[in-house]
Amino acid sequence: MPRTSSLDNELRRLLKTGKVVIGAKRSLDAIRLGKAKGVVLATKLPKYIEDDVLYYAKLSGIKVIRFPGSSYELGTAVGKPFPISTIAILDPGDSNLLEEGE
Repeated sequence: MPRTSSLDNELRRLLKTGKVVIGAKRSLDAIRLGKAKGVVLATKLPKYIEDDVLYYAKLSGIKVIRFPGSSYELGTAVGKPFPISTIAILDPGDSNLLEEGE
């Protein structure tokens, strides 16, 4: 599935200038505690992880950004040598991921 390089660039900018929590369990904790302002989900997640994240994100009213690639591709997109299924955005920094036009 083709990805836009602008999304990859925004994700890299987010990790450089903002504050994030990486991983499903830590992201869910941040969402439940009201610390997350948004969440990025890779495709092909285990159903229970996706359901939990989407449920709590909806309850909290935070933006869900779907990354059009696997967790391996998401990890690669942000420059990490491991798969990343979920990224909770605590502070977007200089990235435009949480702006309404996205």
